[in-house]
Amino acid sequence: MAGCNICLDKSCDGEQQLPEVERFVISADSWNRDRAIVPCKVRFAFNNVVGDSFEMCTVQCLRYNVSVLKRSSKTFLKGDWSLFVDHHDLKSGDNVLMSYKPHVGSFNYVPMAPDGDVRISALNEAEYNNQIVSGTSFTLRMSEITDDEMKRLLSIVKWSKRWTMTPLVHRLTTTDAERFALKLKKSLIDKLNLEPAVTIQFKVYGGEPCDGHDVRYKIMTDGRALCHWKEVVEDHGFAVGQLMVCAAVMYEDDPVVIVWKV
Repeated sequence: MAGCNICLDKSCDGEQQLPEVERFVISADSWNRDRAIVPCKVRFAFNNVVGDSFEMCTVQCLRYNVSVLKRSSKTFLKGDWSLFVDHHDLKSGDNVLMSYKPHVGSFNYVPMAPDGDVRISALNEAEYNNQIVSGTSFTLRMSEITDDEMKRLLSIVKWSKRWTMTPLVHRLTTTDAERFALKLKKSLIDKLNLEPAVTIQFKVYGGEPCDGHDVRYKIMTDGRALCHWKEVVEDHGFAVGQLMVCAAVMYEDDPVVIVWKV
């Protein structure tokens, strides 16, 4: 089978006007260390849902920022693609399964050997932990994280691989914990298409998930969300200096902020 002479995918039948992109495979012939080519058969739908970059997350919760280069006949994936290849020691003949997560505009990636086995990260433990941390967002001017906090943080972030969106790590301030006014970063809420002022549900995890709290918020001029979360603070004992992890997700089309106490 000769395959497509544009994307080099042997199973590709040319570009199609598919209405949406769900799952597709970047075949062994369509990638090298420096770039990958999106199959022509899904390129139209793919180009409609991504901009000039997107985040991809592997089954081991490793996150990579992939740049997208859209040409007249081809769409290339670059940027952290080379890191992804190196970290998973991809070989000639390997394929990469991509699954689109429309609620966060990201992709889950599964690198596979020719026999179908999933390739896990080839990083050692220290390298793996460093990559986990580098794929996490931190608030500015936050005090240094202790060794014990880092161990708990890594455990939470690795468990949270089900949430494709980048987690945010934040140490609570007096404003957060005593004035009950929590400001969420613009990057955390951008993809949730929040209304200017309404409520959003908070769920706090600390071994067992709690019932959700409806929290009033408003979008500030700088794009952050100011959340009035007094009930959450009082019910769960949040205090000044407490480290927490936040992740924004969608449940049945409703935005939810998941919170872990570190």
